[in-house]
Amino acid sequence: MSNDAVFDRYLCLSVDVQGYGARDDVAQGEIQRVLVQLLDTAGARAGVDRRRWQRQSSGDDELALIPMYMAQRMVGEFCLELAAVLHRHNLQAGRAGRLGLRLAIDEGPIQQGANGFVGRAVVGASRLVSSSVARQALASEQDASLVVVLSVGVYRDWVGSGRGAMDRDQFRRVRIREKEVDEDAWLWVAGARLDRAISDAVTAGTNPATGSDPTGQERQRATADDDATRVGERKRERDAAVPTADVSPQTGDGTVRIGTSYGPAAGTMTGPVTVNYGKQVPVPPVVPGA
Repeated sequence: MSNDAVFDRYLCLSVDVQGYGARDDVAQGEIQRVLVQLLDTAGARAGVDRRRWQRQSSGDDELALIPMYMAQRMVGEFCLELAAVLHRHNLQAGRAGRLGLRLAIDEGPIQQGANGFVGRAVVGASRLVSSSVARQALASEQDASLVVVLSVGVYRDWVGSGRGAMDRDQFRRVRIREKEVDEDAWLWVAGARLDRAISDAVTAGTNPATGSDPTGQERQRATADDDATRVGERKRERDAAVPTADVSPQTGDGTVRIGTSYGPAAGTMTGPVTVNYGKQVPVPPVVPGA
């Protein structure tokens, strides 16, 4: 291929169905039908015309080149609409028909080759969508149905900039290491607690924001937080286990009423407790030093 081959700049989208290979033939055929329907519905609702996409489909996945003028809606409304229609599908389909999707977006100059699309963005989107980080983030959350992974450039231009409809506070930076790709990306898990998804998706003992080992200051803060938490828990346990009593002699009826209160950890018994001493309330003992 010559250096002067015709190319254009595109968004490159890659979407894949999690667990497709484990389904039987009948289920796989239905999944393919549903995947196209979900993408078409999300595109229509987001105001992006899928007829303008250049698409390569392969069973449970689709790779598409999308004109850059659609970028704002693709990275915003399309992702949100896809999450909504997928959630609705899963509610109606039940456990057997439930789908989990991974979606990745990169961008850059791309051209048509002899057997497909050619460009670094194509490779990037493919590696992001198939990354172990994306797979684990989706698998770790029971309620999650969609994971979106954006390249640094796409996130910067259409999320971090505030130009798109996506909330940047819902994204977390992760490190992607897949084959020849070793770079940061930004991850969004629809319908899930992102902090837990991220902690499960990155290697144990690493910083979720960078995928690197935690710094000394981070370790110190974590240790101090753990110590403070343990001290607070022990204090609450002691306070809950120690009962309190309010002794109130009732003259003339021969009883002492003791109002007691136990914390939740010590049981459920509460006062008052009545102690009958007969016809006369005994004189309380003298407290030494009183």
